[in-house]
Amino acid sequence: MVAFSWQPVSAGINTEKVIVDHNKKIKRLVRANKSLKGKIEQLEQQQQESRQKITELFNLMEYKKSSAVVEQTMLRVREHNKKAKKIYTNARSLLVTDQYEQAVSLFKQYLDIYPDNNHASDAHYWLAKTYLAQGQHTLAKNTFVAFQQNSPLHHKYANSLFELARVYVELKQTDQAKKLLESMLDKFPSHRVADRAQQLLSKIAPIKPIASESEQLN
Repeated sequence: MVAFSWQPVSAGINTEKVIVDHNKKIKRLVRANKSLKGKIEQLEQQQQESRQKITELFNLMEYKKSSAVVEQTMLRVREHNKKAKKIYTNARSLLVTDQYEQAVSLFKQYLDIYPDNNHASDAHYWLAKTYLAQGQHTLAKNTFVAFQQNSPLHHKYANSLFELARVYVELKQTDQAKKLLESMLDKFPSHRVADRAQQLLSKIAPIKPIASESEQLN
């Protein structure tokens, strides 16, 4: 009968070498993990830079698009103003040369097409003056009144008060003319048409001479 002696399983294993090899593997895994982590961070950085570049490119495209729109809009505005000014200038020239019907037509065209343009208030005033020159006093009155309501701070406002008073005189509405002239002279005593306004007021409402003492007794 053969006898067997029992020995531990680990008897033939070099435990120290196993531990050293195991530690080496752990270190390699750690290094690999760090390398992988570094690559991930690098990719994330590249991705962030790419997003930033895409955003910058998008903003640049939008800026160029907006700039083009602004430039086109400015060109249209300049062309718009150029056409408006031409109509207004032609209308003024027609008024100066006593071509009243053509002047009225152009002033009305200007106000219909360009009601908010730079010379709209001026065109309104000169349209009223043209009606007055034509002898169309009712149209002149309505147009002057509308001008005064819409443009109370216009540099021709005082002039329009005097011109409207002239219209009232032509329409035989002397009371309205007198009140308007008195109001104008009170508000604009130093205006360049003040003398003419005073002359017209004196004409329609002359100052009665003071009666002498003998006339008063009689």
